[in-house]
Amino acid sequence: MHCSPVYEFHDVNVRNFLQIAAELRNFGGEIKWNLMVIPFFGELEGEALELFSKQLLEWKKEGHSLYLHGYRHKADLSLKRSLFGRLALRLTNSEAEFAGLSRGDAETLLKEALHAWQKLNAGPVKGFVAPAWYGSSSLFSLCKELDFENYSSRFVIWSKSGGSRFSIPFSTAGLPKFAITFVNICEKIYLKIYSVFSFLPVPRVVKHP
Repeated sequence: MHCSPVYEFHDVNVRNFLQIAAELRNFGGEIKWNLMVIPFFGELEGEALELFSKQLLEWKKEGHSLYLHGYRHKADLSLKRSLFGRLALRLTNSEAEFAGLSRGDAETLLKEALHAWQKLNAGPVKGFVAPAWYGSSSLFSLCKELDFENYSSRFVIWSKSGGSRFSIPFSTAGLPKFAITFVNICEKIYLKIYSVFSFLPVPRVVKHP
């Protein structure tokens, strides 16, 4: 069965949602995005939170999907992590929030994220994607136990109904200008090839604000 290319917009939060709404309009209404939402809102409550919640519901009506994207998208440096996790924090400026955590700490953090999500009054989430794609097998297991319909890592997309599929993400986040041009060219070429040879890994077009 042919799987359409996946379009993801990461790091959606209460501080940048108006900018992202404008960017999505520029991309055109025919694209349906998986929006990776950071639920943490800190001190921004009241009107700002109400407007953010309203925009999330509007995106749902337009056919976009809302994913939980960690809790703060910034690691709690007081938590104990594996060597791999500590390395991931160095590589991502401490954005790999779930990297190297024990199952217990990952579960606590995930439940904090879900609690924050409930305050947004935006209905159920479509799935979960860890910040910077640094998850773990235990995090994946937790998400399935919590009945998420979808879960994505850097190179695999999973759904409850369809299982796991290998995927190639095209992301330019944090890259120098010459590399951004190269990735954009590769993305366009691969999308054309995939439209003919659909047995290839599913392409994911990944944008950041």
